[in-house]
Amino acid sequence: MPNPARLVALTFAVLLGAVAVAAAQDPGVSYASSLRPEWTVEPTRAGRAQVVGYLYNDNYKDAANVWLRVDQLATDGAVASTYRRRVVGDVLSGRRSVFEVPVADAGGRYRVTVETADWVKECR
Repeated sequence: MPNPARLVALTFAVLLGAVAVAAAQDPGVSYASSLRPEWTVEPTRAGRAQVVGYLYNDNYKDAANVWLRVDQLATDGAVASTYRRRVVGDVLSGRRSVFEVPVADAGGRYRVTVETADWVKECR
C-alpha cells in the first residue's frame, strides 16, 4: 500500500516541475527576442570610450527597469571584462531608447545583451 505522505510529496514535486517548465517557455520572459540592441563603440571627449546605441522593443508590452550587460571580449572570444548599466527610462512598445555604457577601450570588441527587464502593461 502506498504511503500517503510520500504520494502527496511526489504530487507536489511534479506540480512544481510543471510550473517551472511553463514559466521557462513563456515567450514574454525572453528579452533576447523582444529587446534588440544595436550599438557602436565611440571615444568620449575625455579620451575614454563608451558603447552607445539604441535598444529596440519589439514586444507588445513596455519594458521597465532594463539592465544591459556589456562584455569586452578577448582575442580568443572569452569575456575579459563586464560592464553593467541601467537604460534610462522605459523602452516603450514598438519604440527605441538610447543607451551609453562607459568602457575601457575604444579598440576593444564588445557584446551587448539585456540582462533583466520588467514587462509592464501598455499605458497609452
